[in-house]
Amino acid sequence: MRVLYFIPRYDSAAMGNRIHTEVIAEWRAQGVTTEVITLATGIHQLTTRVEENITVHRLPVSAGYLAKAANRAVAAIWPYPYLAGAIAHYRRFIRHAHYDLVHIETAFPLGLVATLAPRRGSPPLAITLPGADIMAEPAYDYGYGRFRAVRAALPQVFRRALVLRADSPQIRDLAVRLGANPHKVVAIPYNITADSFPPSDVPLPELRRRSREMLVSRHSLDPARPIVVSLNRLHPFKGIVYLIDALPAARARGLHPQVLIVGPSRSTPQFGDYGDYLLRRATDLGVRDDVTMVGGIPHHEALSYLAAADAVVVPSVSESFSRVVIEAAAVGTPPVVTRTTGASAYVAEQHAGMLVEPRSGEAIAQALATLLADADTWAGYSRRAAAMAPAFSSAQIATDLLQLYRSVLASKL
Repeated sequence: MRVLYFIPRYDSAAMGNRIHTEVIAEWRAQGVTTEVITLATGIHQLTTRVEENITVHRLPVSAGYLAKAANRAVAAIWPYPYLAGAIAHYRRFIRHAHYDLVHIETAFPLGLVATLAPRRGSPPLAITLPGADIMAEPAYDYGYGRFRAVRAALPQVFRRALVLRADSPQIRDLAVRLGANPHKVVAIPYNITADSFPPSDVPLPELRRRSREMLVSRHSLDPARPIVVSLNRLHPFKGIVYLIDALPAARARGLHPQVLIVGPSRSTPQFGDYGDYLLRRATDLGVRDDVTMVGGIPHHEALSYLAAADAVVVPSVSESFSRVVIEAAAVGTPPVVTRTTGASAYVAEQHAGMLVEPRSGEAIAQALATLLADADTWAGYSRRAAAMAPAFSSAQIATDLLQLYRSVLASKL
């Protein structure tokens, strides 16, 4: 079997791409030849190089005056800056390529790019729906689905696909509402990377103890008070403001948690710098002293922040999956997650964390009170969370995807 893995940006050293690199490595171990194709600016012709034993093709999507002008014209219709260049160079590439399947990350823009290539000679398309490509949250400056031209194009993309992989039941249902054939859409979550799991030579309780000591020392925390962590990029759709809103309600319940907000800040038209917005909210509510803005951290430290916490809160207004939920579970930290976050379906199935309604600080406070009030309750959630995580390993998700792809290709014969 020969697969082309189409992804918007690819850097094998970048943390965001490690989940894909690990899936590709697992496929190769199972005898599947996999090559990557991705988009690149600043180059003038197709480049091909081998990175970590993976052949990577880069398409020159913005080279020359004509390409830039075409990109600007097409971007006036579809909100992606390199769409015209991607369409032209993908068509050229696939015309001379021979693959059994193209695995495509996103219905928009990449699914549309592949859909607009001629059917004759093009491999079947397996399109992953990671959420941002089809979701619409205009009040939070999020989701390509908030653009009318994208919504209009999605049914055509769905029809062209041989199979659609949604990263959660929530996204599967959304795709169906947007016009996808329900028999084509299968929910298979994203994997977490191998280094998201505890080291095999360190018992989990010991890892958690060391991690907590590190955080207490680094951020001058009170070791006797609960530590609550939010780890994500700071964007309005992540709903982190509702975690801030939970703190007065938590105090009213006799809790006095210390909140660490970890991640780089983003700016959006409606909210400006979201980190500054969160600090203003904490100040207005009188809980500024309970909130530490950590900023971005190196990926290798993420495990320690998650393992040190008594709870990890993922309060997204709407999110397709959220790997942080699973990464927290892998180190035995129970997540508190909104029902509108895709990973909540998996958490609910295993009783591995607390589910709350979105946009509600009161709901988060109640969940924290339930989780942290009793050691036996917390221990039960922690144990079930850790037991859930291996189902999201790269080896397991790669196997699940490969079984799906082999099945749909066989049914096509």
